[in-house]
Amino acid sequence: MWMNKAQKCLWLCSAVTLFLTFPNIAKATNDIETITVTGSRIKRSVQADSSSPVSNVDAKTLSDMGANGTRDLIEALPFNAGAQNNSDNLSQNYTVGTANVNLRGLGVSSTLVLLNGRRQVTSSVVTDQGASFVDTASLIPLLAIKRVEILRDGASAIYGSDAVAGVVNFISRDDLDGAQLQYEYRQRVSEGSQDETKVDFAYGADIGESGYILFAASVLERASLLLGEVDWHKPAFSSFGNPGSFVIPSLASAQNPQGLTVADRNCEKSGGQFSLGSNGNSFCLFDFAPQITIVPNEDRLQFFATAKWDWSDRIRLWFEAGHADNQISREVSPSFPVLNAPSVLSSHPDNTFSEDVFFRGRPYGAGKPTEQNYYEHRTTRVAFGLEGDIGQDMFWQLAYVNATNDALLNPRDVIADNFQQALHGFGGTNCDKVESAGIGSCIYFNPFDPFDPDNERLRSFIIGDYIGNLESKLQILEGYVSFDEVLGFGDEFIALAIGAQIRKESIVQRYDALTQQDRFAFLIGNQNVDGSRDVTAIFAEARIPIWSNFELGLAARYEDYGSLGGDTTDPKVSVLWHIADNLSLRGSYSTSFRAPSVHQLKGVQTNFANITDPADGSTTFGGNRTLGDDGLVSETSTAVNIGASFSDESVNLDVDYWRFSFDDVLTRESHQAVVNAAPDDPNRVIRTAAGTISIVNTKFINAQAIDTSGFDVIGMYTMTTQFGQFVPEIHASYVLSYDLTDNVGNVSDGLGKLNRNTVGNPSPRLRGSIGMRWHNSNHSVAAFMRHVSSYENDVSGESIGSFTTFDTQYALPLDNLFGLETTSYLAVGVLNLTDEPPPFVDIAGSYDPRTGDPRGRRAYIKLNVGF
Repeated sequence: MWMNKAQKCLWLCSAVTLFLTFPNIAKATNDIETITVTGSRIKRSVQADSSSPVSNVDAKTLSDMGANGTRDLIEALPFNAGAQNNSDNLSQNYTVGTANVNLRGLGVSSTLVLLNGRRQVTSSVVTDQGASFVDTASLIPLLAIKRVEILRDGASAIYGSDAVAGVVNFISRDDLDGAQLQYEYRQRVSEGSQDETKVDFAYGADIGESGYILFAASVLERASLLLGEVDWHKPAFSSFGNPGSFVIPSLASAQNPQGLTVADRNCEKSGGQFSLGSNGNSFCLFDFAPQITIVPNEDRLQFFATAKWDWSDRIRLWFEAGHADNQISREVSPSFPVLNAPSVLSSHPDNTFSEDVFFRGRPYGAGKPTEQNYYEHRTTRVAFGLEGDIGQDMFWQLAYVNATNDALLNPRDVIADNFQQALHGFGGTNCDKVESAGIGSCIYFNPFDPFDPDNERLRSFIIGDYIGNLESKLQILEGYVSFDEVLGFGDEFIALAIGAQIRKESIVQRYDALTQQDRFAFLIGNQNVDGSRDVTAIFAEARIPIWSNFELGLAARYEDYGSLGGDTTDPKVSVLWHIADNLSLRGSYSTSFRAPSVHQLKGVQTNFANITDPADGSTTFGGNRTLGDDGLVSETSTAVNIGASFSDESVNLDVDYWRFSFDDVLTRESHQAVVNAAPDDPNRVIRTAAGTISIVNTKFINAQAIDTSGFDVIGMYTMTTQFGQFVPEIHASYVLSYDLTDNVGNVSDGLGKLNRNTVGNPSPRLRGSIGMRWHNSNHSVAAFMRHVSSYENDVSGESIGSFTTFDTQYALPLDNLFGLETTSYLAVGVLNLTDEPPPFVDIAGSYDPRTGDPRGRRAYIKLNVGF
């Protein structure tokens, strides 16, 4: 089936190429160089001719802002809201070490990420909400980036699924002649000892008279930072601690039908926090906040290579290959909570209750060392193809992409039945149950004394490895032709692009026996999954010059997902009006869509979540299991953009109004909403024998809608003086509305809210930066102020403060100083100069990881040598 579609695609592209070739071979020569700009497949003479809002970040800007990777760029974009780039134990169960982008706060799956205009494979791990995304940290080494183009408009008519909120296109260098070696060291200059070292290398050269090759590599070593090392965190208590609590069945009542919960009598003496709950219950709390990892240990290796060469005067061959391997470890609590409420028999030698009781806690808690969890993410991508010109006005391209993302998941958790055996006196790898409890090789675990030496002897028996091997694959075959002068229209010509694409997407998830059997006390487990689908698409785009200074753009794309997602047709209409040489107006209207991911259709996802039990008001973590649903439909949206651009020798200014209406939003049911609505439904809320919540069963659903609008302002002014060149600049996005409609039709205003338990993302009204860059032949300085406005915790009603930071960098060109023939420089800088902590949020971790930055003040030195 795959090969049949490939043959059809090749045939279609070849036929279109031949059809458009013959009438145009003899067109007049056009000496103006044209480029393809993100958001269109029709080449243009300058990027300012785009009828869609496109922002550019070039390599110089990346260097000036002190970016150490794509994550730093994404966090600085004012159009980004709610990306999950901070390593948080609670919000990134398995995606630690990855990075993503979330334009307009419409979800990390709603921004299409491209590398040189072509798709990249999605990560094999998904967010806690079940969203698939492209790991931008694995795309390309920083020294290999020429520029990043951000299309801030819906683009499904051009690129297909996922381009709902826009497109981010990473473009590799084609201008490097020689080699560059860059060394960077940066360190947190505040509490804690977090630091990182990064070495980048890039080499570019011509191949003969008609080719070019680029090779780049990057090595990163990053040390961790724990929440306990910073001075702004507050306690995060779990009612499952050690010392723990015990449920006494003989003290059951109408208010406590399973029994009264009683805190360990030595709770505070042994390092716990006593808490009196409702209905006479008491708990021994454990503060797990100090063990939350906010920056993980990372060892990342990246390679990228690309080559182009002319096969003939009209045909060029090209090739790209990339590989990234990121190995991550992060510290977590000494052990996770045991959610299945194991029993402690009256025969336990340390049981003073004289009856069987249930243990509410964890095997290792206060005063114990942290546990280590391990992860690895590997991405490999190969792309190659042909492209060429026929005459002076026609361009064509055929491309094939094959990309794979693999992940190894290795967190460690309590093996539930082993822990239960140990509580009954049959603990230990050499225990023969023929023996009596607590005799010979069989050991009791003592939940009444956290420091009993037998407890440590049982650690290897109680704690086990959760092992997951995940894979996501993408194959693409596509072709298109772009023709500048297909048909005369007055004094101008209509430009046309037409093409086709087929792609295959698949996921494979394999887990070890323990994990498949749901034998873990906190992480529960997960099931093996296989899923795949084939997608076919045809698309067309036209540029019609109504007048010499006014053009109309039309585009449409049809995609067919077969039985898994249906089909869709999405149009786009745009206009561009050059009022004067330096002033233009633009506008666009489009529909976009995002098909359910293979994971959302076929996958199974189990992760932990913070749950408040309406039965007794207690809050703790529990399992959240979500099943895929092949009845899901595609998200759809409409996008409107109206903008203006002014540009002359010194001023560049872009202003845009945007509006997105997003329907049938793909998301996961709120586990808390399920618990609140059906706390006693055994099919949705699974409870232990002690009455505590063990697992909440949720589903992937099509929620109702997100409607959002706002303004973007991007401006730059270049002043050349006798003291050098000064460039003040501004980048800002102001959100006017962010309305949310849930799956039962309830409408809420999400503007300026955390949106913790809704389908939305954090939505501060204002994000932006102002900066000044200055340089002359011997020095350069860059300084930026970045700001995120205050917003509201919609759960507690408390205000979340604004977040303003200052970054600065000084660079000294070494080539001028030492008379070198190649560009070299030394740079020093400080990020978050005033050591501003992220605004406090009353959640575990003390800050919003989708908006704040916990890394604090960081100083760095960077040496870039060309040769």
